[in-house]
Amino acid sequence: MIDSPCNDICTIDSESGLCVGRGRTPSEITNWIHYSDKQKKIILNSLKKGRNNIDNIHDNMLDNRIMNNLFNVVKKQIFPIGLILILALARLIPHPPNFTPIIAVAIMSGYLFKNVNLSFVVLLITMFISDLFIGFYGNLIFVYASLFLITYIFHKFSNKINFKNLFISGFAGSLIFFIISNFGVWALGSPGVYDIAYEKSVSGLIQCYILAIPFFGNTFLSTLIFAYPAVYIYKSLPAWSSAR
Repeated sequence: MIDSPCNDICTIDSESGLCVGRGRTPSEITNWIHYSDKQKKIILNSLKKGRNNIDNIHDNMLDNRIMNNLFNVVKKQIFPIGLILILALARLIPHPPNFTPIIAVAIMSGYLFKNVNLSFVVLLITMFISDLFIGFYGNLIFVYASLFLITYIFHKFSNKINFKNLFISGFAGSLIFFIISNFGVWALGSPGVYDIAYEKSVSGLIQCYILAIPFFGNTFLSTLIFAYPAVYIYKSLPAWSSAR
């Protein structure tokens, strides 16, 4: 004689109409004592297969949850930091004057992280690492200050950055960097375009900005070249994840 599989959890699921304890139908529960051993074996095998399917579904859900959590960690922390580091280290590649990704680094630092302090830390570390290889320079404080300001501004408007307005964002960031960094050149008496310090006067400051205009084009163009792919890659992550 085959015993009942009942485990004393006497509740019927309202949606499926099955026993919560073993997954049997009400008819199978009430007629159990009338079934032959052969019928009982068929029901038990069916319940076992159902349990295996439930376990498999649960395991798949757990695996998906783990993968989604891992993906979120990669997207929110690891990938953004790696992307910023790659952009910063791209400064080491031989390039024309002012054709560097530093404005893109500042924009992306403000765009990728919800915590502005984390944006500052990542920007500072990546810039400092690349400057260790390039060498430190006289107006470094003004360069870093302009980048921190750009990061702060774009952190405030990070949810509004998209492919359409990134052009304007790149121009605004480049302009902020142009104004502050060249003011630093003038204020510190650093050698200008012709390796001669500018006069400490309004006319000297104006001359500093005028002679630096040709370099602004490289700054703006490099910002777009580095920022657009970075934003595209970051925005494409959810699509890549869903396709796996």
